[in-house]
Amino acid sequence: MPTRAKTRSDTLFFKEWRIHAGFSQEDVGEKLGVTASTVSRIETGKRDFLGSYLIRFAEICKCPSPGDPVSRPPSQISIDALFRGNEEDRKRAEAILLAALRQSVSKLNDAENGDDEKS
Repeated sequence: MPTRAKTRSDTLFFKEWRIHAGFSQEDVGEKLGVTASTVSRIETGKRDFLGSYLIRFAEICKCPSPGDPVSRPPSQISIDALFRGNEEDRKRAEAILLAALRQSVSKLNDAENGDDEKS
C-alpha cells in the first residue's frame, strides 16, 4: 500500500493544541480577532500565519513554549515542560528523562561487561 505524502497540516499542531485547551475554532478566532474559517484554514495548512499569530495562539492555548503548535502535539512532552510547563507536565517529562537515562546507563554497563545484546 503506498504511503501518503506528508502535507503541511501533518506538521502543524494548532488543532490539537486548541482542542487540548478546550476551545472551539470560534473561541480562538474571537480571541485572535480572526474568523473561525481563518482558524480552520491555518489548522489545515491552507493559509499561512504570522509569527504574532503563533505567539498569541500559544499564549491562549497555554502551550509551554511558543513554538509548540508548529513542532509537537500536546501529547508529546517537551524538554520545555521541565522548565515552563505545569507541575503534571514537569513530572511526566522528568519520569521520561529518568527512564531514558537508566536505559542508557544499563546498556553501557552491559556493553562494558560483555553482555551486549543485539536489539
